[in-house]
Order: sequence, then C-alpha cells, then structure tokens
Amino acid sequence: MDWKHAKTLFIIVFVLVNIGLIVVYINKINNSVVQESNAQSEVNFSKEGIKIPKLPEYDDKEMQAITGRSKTFNSDSAIGVYSLTEKDTQINKDIDLEINKQQKQNTFKQFIDKESYKGNHYQYSKDASNKDKVIYEQMYDGLPILSNNKGQIAFNIENDKANKFTQTYLDKLKPGNGDNNHKQKIATARTALETLYFNTYLKKGDTVESVRLGYYSVVKEISGQVLVPSWEVKIKTKENGKPKTKYLYIDAIKPESTVLEES
Repeated sequence: MDWKHAKTLFIIVFVLVNIGLIVVYINKINNSVVQESNAQSEVNFSKEGIKIPKLPEYDDKEMQAITGRSKTFNSDSAIGVYSLTEKDTQINKDIDLEINKQQKQNTFKQFIDKESYKGNHYQYSKDASNKDKVIYEQMYDGLPILSNNKGQIAFNIENDKANKFTQTYLDKLKPGNGDNNHKQKIATARTALETLYFNTYLKKGDTVESVRLGYYSVVKEISGQVLVPSWEVKIKTKENGKPKTKYLYIDAIKPESTVLEES
C-alpha cells in the first residue's frame, strides 16, 4: 500500500467532511426558529410550524395581584325563584329560555340584567363557552377573571333552550396586601408564547387559537382567593395521536416563573 497517497486521501476526506459540517451548521443557523432582533431572541413561529393568531397589545400596561372572596347570597341579593348551594355561594335557577339565534347574546344579556346579581359585572366569554354551556366571566378593572367557577354566570343549553342558570360572585376584589405587590409592567403576549415554546409547551404542528389577558387564581377557596395577572393561551394540539385542546396560564409580570395548565 502507498502510505503517502493514503495519507493524502485521508486529509482530503477529512477536509471535505469538515466543510460539509460547516455548511450544515450555517444552514441550521440561517433556518433557525430563534433569531436575534434588537438584542433579543425572537421565535419565528411560522418556521417552527406553529400557528398563532393576531396577538393583543397593551402598551405599557401595569398590573398587580388582587384578592377576593366568594359572596354569600341571601334573599336580599338573590332574585326570583332560586336555590343556593356551595355554602350559599352559588345561585341555581331552573329556567326555560328560548334562544333567538339571530340575537343570542342579547337574549342572555336581557336575562342577566333582570335575573342576576350585579349582572353588569360580567362579560360573555367566547373562549370559555361551548355548544352545551354559555359562560359570562366576572370582570375586574376591565379584564376577565379567567377560568374561575367562583366568579361566573353559566347557562346550560339543550335543544336550543337554556334550561339552567347558575351564578357565583367574587366579592371585595382589591389589590393584595404586601410591600412587593405594587403595579408592574406586564410582559407582552408574544413573550408569553415564547416562554411556552422555550419550555416545550408549544411544539411543531400546534395551533394557538386565542391569547387573553386577565386574572388567574392561584388559590381557589371560598374563604379567599389570590389572583395574579396572567396570559391565558388556548392551544389546539395532539396527544397520543388524538386532538386535544388545552389552556395554559402564564404569569404576565414574571412569565419565566410560572406556567400552569388548567385540568
């Protein structure tokens, strides 16, 4: 064997392999879903195969944690024929409400204005509602109290009629006590999505159906609740090959600190 030629051939192959690796590396950098922009990492969701909607914007908005407790209803606060459950914190009514498909929300709004406690404190939630249930969420400072059955109005729907009405109400909502609970600027909706991506909650093929800002409870007790400014992200994904919709909640002030999934 001509060792001199073999040595030369080995060097040539070694150089070609390294050139190939460099080309692969450069292509990977160019096609990376994480790009440098204004000294910050920004995920290119389109390249990653993740669909996202138009994101809400709140310029320089500041928020803080709030507290409240479930209201105990009585004859002075409940209207009409009703029953009380959950230690008198939930109003229940059997109803027979025809739903006008052309004026669906107006039908519910008129009923709420007439038959509920402080009905103007609630707002319809398309994200929380489905074909079997229509949900109105309690509001605070113009934002919804997210996914909280202690602060909502619900209509059960069957055969194009509402046959049951329930209401709960979070009372005495106010900023929480504590020296560290001052208003702070919130992170953007995109930052919330990037937090999910970097922590593998978002993956290729997922669809983000909605992103909402509100208050999410980290303590859900009748005696008291602590609600923190949060981004709610509704994701359509697949689990074990089957379609699944999940809701994730990201702390809007410190998105890197907490990601909670609604079960």
